[in-house]
Amino acid sequence: MCLERSERNVWYNEKILTFIVNKNKLLLLKGSDKDPQFHESFWYTVTGSAEKIDNSLEDAVKREVKEETNLEITRTDKIPLIFEYESLGKNCVEHGFISYVAKDRVILNKENIDYKWCNIDEFIQLIKWYDDKEKLLKILMNNINKRNKNE
Repeated sequence: MCLERSERNVWYNEKILTFIVNKNKLLLLKGSDKDPQFHESFWYTVTGSAEKIDNSLEDAVKREVKEETNLEITRTDKIPLIFEYESLGKNCVEHGFISYVAKDRVILNKENIDYKWCNIDEFIQLIKWYDDKEKLLKILMNNINKRNKNE
């Protein structure tokens, strides 16, 4: 099972998923077809697991974004997306975030083979998404618009 409570009060091995934004563009990553779960290449976003070195899920987001894209996050917001599913024989809980970066120069690690900065419509069209894309669009637009008003 993915859920293990540590002495630092963080759910290790819980999953994170974050949408990365730079100047109102969203980042899509094209995963490798060598992915152990899906065995196919498709457009998605940064995902990963919290690890013992992370003090919070937000720390896991920052670490995963750095590992997969070499981008530094300037701000991360929790968004109302939580998924429960089975992956590679384990029950998992995945928490959604939206992360803002100041630079757009991506350096990919071995997990991904390509990347693309997209406007919101292209992003929604291309992302492989197992839930309601209209709901995703509303969540992303609300968060991006709120952040733009606060700047």
